[in-house]
Amino acid sequence: MAGNLAPARYIEWINSHLGFNPRSQANSNVLSDFVLDDLRRLCPGIADHLNSKDLIPSKNADVMTRVASRNVDFVLRDPPGTVRAAIEHKTIMTAHGKARLNRYGDVIAYCNHMHNHRKDCIAGATVIINCSPAYENPDAFAKGLVRPKFNMNKVVADTAKIFAGIPLRSVADEPNDQPEALTVIIVDYDGQNPAMLVDGDLAPPANSPIHYENFIARICDLYQQRFGGC
Repeated sequence: MAGNLAPARYIEWINSHLGFNPRSQANSNVLSDFVLDDLRRLCPGIADHLNSKDLIPSKNADVMTRVASRNVDFVLRDPPGTVRAAIEHKTIMTAHGKARLNRYGDVIAYCNHMHNHRKDCIAGATVIINCSPAYENPDAFAKGLVRPKFNMNKVVADTAKIFAGIPLRSVADEPNDQPEALTVIIVDYDGQNPAMLVDGDLAPPANSPIHYENFIARICDLYQQRFGGC
């Protein structure tokens, strides 16, 4: 099954768009499409509500609270317009030391916003981490930039550990700044040559809550508990 899931399909997309800008909306949109396919295929409750139009998927959605609006990568709204489930995509391609703390803060702020929008919303997040020390950012300012050498495996492992340490929210009265589900996906991509999905020691083990298949299963289970369906 793993070959048909979003992480493997995302690698295929990268390899047909070599040199893409990871900050582009196209990158986020395609990952949302792949995750939606997985949710539709593996979550009977979500599939049932999508088929009956009780759930409406939307990308780059503006989500309101009483005091603020935030653009979210992917949401599943009910007919009144409130969000039952959402997923935000974060990517750390290079400069891990700085980027990982910024992305950590982004995830916390996003979760807080979604739970202020709707207390029982299922807030999920994907974090793509690149393990290639040779990655070159496609932006003009980065061309030819010489980067300091690091023990990249340690850097990536430490980055993944930061996100693995975020508590996952199981019930709606737990803290607003925690996600219901989070996954870390490790890729090896230098920006020019074909990418690979990393599934060895650097990747989350199969029994980890942040393994992609467990991320999807958790969203499915929590959706069924909170909103029903088949």
